[in-house]
Amino acid sequence: MNFQKLKDDVCDEIRSALGKIDEKELKGFIECMLKSRTVFVIGVGRVMLMLKAFAKRIKHLGYDSWVVGETTIPAIKKGDILLAASGSGETLTTVDVARLAKKNGATVALITASNKSTLREISDVVIRIPSPTKLHMPDETSSDQPMTNLFEQSLLIFCDCLSIILQIELKVTEEKMWEVHANLE
Repeated sequence: MNFQKLKDDVCDEIRSALGKIDEKELKGFIECMLKSRTVFVIGVGRVMLMLKAFAKRIKHLGYDSWVVGETTIPAIKKGDILLAASGSGETLTTVDVARLAKKNGATVALITASNKSTLREISDVVIRIPSPTKLHMPDETSSDQPMTNLFEQSLLIFCDCLSIILQIELKVTEEKMWEVHANLE
């Protein structure tokens, strides 16, 4: 396999998946993210790795961001956001945590690949990134990549773009972001 061709194919798939995000859903998602400055993130496996990067990005924007499962996490409450991601929308841990967040008055924002799922029903705002899931549903987008690579890659790029949009909307300068960047490294 030729690396350059593979790289182009992977980038084309990500571009295509992100190009199918619904603009109305995106607008609602951004509005939701601007309403609260406290965000908790939940996902499982590689999805959680992508969300940890997002939690770090928005910490630089002045958000109080938390990763569900870490020992220092505070209680979630009304006015907070739980940002959940699950390609299938059926990941048990993520579904359970989303239900607990709703029970405690938080808003649930979901990023998923699925048109229909338990998490979609629980969530207040949803972004769909069309890509394959572990459920192999008939309406899924195909990918030449293995497993759920396309969703995780697209999730990372989507979250990075979202953090830039939030930076612009909140008028946070890069200088301000560097002021809160880790300095114990």
